Amino acid sequence: MMSYSSLSNFNSERDMARETEESKSGIDMIKPTSFYSSESEKVKLNWFCYELSMGIYDEIKGSLGERLKKYKIDDESLAEFSIYIAKKMKEIILQKLSGKIEMVYISYEMVESYFPNLRDSVVNKMLDAISKAWDELISFCERCPTQCISEKDAYCTMFDEGPY
Repeated sequence: MMSYSSLSNFNSERDMARETEESKSGIDMIKPTSFYSSESEKVKLNWFCYELSMGIYDEIKGSLGERLKKYKIDDESLAEFSIYIAKKMKEIILQKLSGKIEMVYISYEMVESYFPNLRDSVVNKMLDAISKAWDELISFCERCPTQCISEKDAYCTMFDEGPY
């Protein structure tokens, strides 16, 4: 039988583990290595996508985290989804830069194809969160000297500054 102090310690450890789980952010869940497989892929546009994926993760987790658990979407699944969306956005950014499209867009299908069992209202809220993450990153990028979009193919030393 557990003593009161043992039970109290157990509960404290459990609460700390729960708090740690709940406080995981994009930087804890998403690694830069998800955005390159060789030295030649360590470019600024891929760093931008890494930053975007973390913003998407944090925004969705903050606004929909509890709701997504009802759909059995855990932190790992959300991180993988955030990476997927950021990579899809890279394709769209490249189309915009090449003049093939006029505006960058985030489509319903990108979310729905990855999580087909979500209700429309949840997909729409995820799109809102992705849009907010995009807007916040673009707003930050306007002041950032790294110029990840305009110098998209330049080598990005931030990939080498770990530890990751």
